[in-house]
Amino acid sequence: MTITMRVNADQEALWSALAAGFEEAEPAVTVKVTTEDFATLQQNAPRYLAAENPPDLLRLPAPGDAVKDQLLLNLDEYADVYGWDQWPESQLEQLRVSDDGRQRGEGSLYGVGIGFQLTGLFYNVDIARQIGMEEPPETIEELVTAMEDAAAAGKTPMMASGNNTFVLQALMHAYGAAGDVSAWVGNAPEASIDTPEAVAAASTVQDWVEAGHYPEDLLSIDDEQALGNWFEGNTLFLYQGGWLAGAMDERMAGRVGFVLFPPETAGDPWYAMSAPNGLVIPEAAEHPNEAAAFLNWANTSKEGRQIQVDQAGLAPGGSTDLPVPEAAAGSALSQTLLAFAVASEQDTLIDFLANATPGMLSATLNPQTQLLVSGQVTPEEYIANLQADYESDLGN
Repeated sequence: MTITMRVNADQEALWSALAAGFEEAEPAVTVKVTTEDFATLQQNAPRYLAAENPPDLLRLPAPGDAVKDQLLLNLDEYADVYGWDQWPESQLEQLRVSDDGRQRGEGSLYGVGIGFQLTGLFYNVDIARQIGMEEPPETIEELVTAMEDAAAAGKTPMMASGNNTFVLQALMHAYGAAGDVSAWVGNAPEASIDTPEAVAAASTVQDWVEAGHYPEDLLSIDDEQALGNWFEGNTLFLYQGGWLAGAMDERMAGRVGFVLFPPETAGDPWYAMSAPNGLVIPEAAEHPNEAAAFLNWANTSKEGRQIQVDQAGLAPGGSTDLPVPEAAAGSALSQTLLAFAVASEQDTLIDFLANATPGMLSATLNPQTQLLVSGQVTPEEYIANLQADYESDLGN
C-alpha cells in the first residue's frame, strides 16, 4: 500500500525522513513524498483537494475555505481513537475550523501539526554573567532591570527589526490579552484587540524605544540585519523564533540561553507564539486511515518526534506525558524544546498576529509598527488602526 504526501520543498529533509521512519515502523506501507515550493503549493492546494485522486496528506496551513467547500476529512473520530483530544488544546486549535470555514479555534479538527515553531527570548550568556544576571528574568520587571543593566554596561539591551511585532504580542499576552489575541487571530465573531491591555503593550514598546532599550537605528534594521547584529555579541536579548536555535548553536555554541517571555507577575502563565506545519487529509483521500496513522506516529513515537528535532529543529506536538526529544546538553535547541514543553504543559501556545488575515503582516503590521516605534502614532491610534484594517480585511 502506498500513501501519498504533497508538502513544502524547503523542509524536504524532514518529510523524507518521516516517510522513511514510518515505512520502517509499518513495513506494509510505502510513503511517496512529492514536494513543491510553499507558495506554489498553497496556490495549487484547491485543485489538489478537488482532484479525483488527491494526495492522502497535504501541507495546508489555512484550511478554512477547504472546510467550507467540504474538501477536507473531519478528523474528530481519529482524535477519539488516538487520543489527540488529550493533547494541549493550544496545539490543536489552529486546525479546528467552524463549518462555514470562517473561524479557527472552534469546531471540528481538520488537521494535525508536525513540527511547532516557538518564540522566546534568546540571551547572551556572557553578557548576562557580566551584568550579574544569574537567572533568566521571571517577570517583566526583571526583564527591564536586566535591559537597564546591559545599557549601563555599554551593551544593546534588546535587538529587533523596526517592524517586528513579536515583543508587542508577547506583552499583550503578559498583560492579560492572550484570549483576545487568540480569538482575533482565529477570526471569532466580533473579536477585537482594541483593548486596554493591547494599548498598554503598545505603550510599553514605545517606552522601551524611548528608553534606549532598542538600537538607535531600529527603523533601518530588518530581521536579517537584526540577527547579524546579534551575532556580533554585543546584545543581551533577542526575542525571536526557536527556529534560529540551530544557527545559534553553530555560531555561538554554549553562549546562548533561551527562555519564554516572562509574565507581568510571578506565577502567571508563560505564553509563546507558535504555529505548526499543518497537514490535512482530503475528503477523497484513498488511504485516510493510514494517513491518520502517520500523523499519530510522527507526534507520539520516539522515532517520529526525534526526527522532527534532528531534521528541522522543531518541537513535536503530542501529549505532555511524552518525553522531550534529545538534543545536545546546554544547546539553544535543547532549551527551545524544554520551553515548548513548558508552554504545552501550561497550554499557552498562541498563533501569530500576522496570521489573522492574509494581508495583516505586509499591509498593516509592518507599516503601522514602524509608525509606532518612530512615535508617529500613539499607542491608542496604533491598536485602533490594527483593528480597523482587520475588520476591513474580513469584510466586517
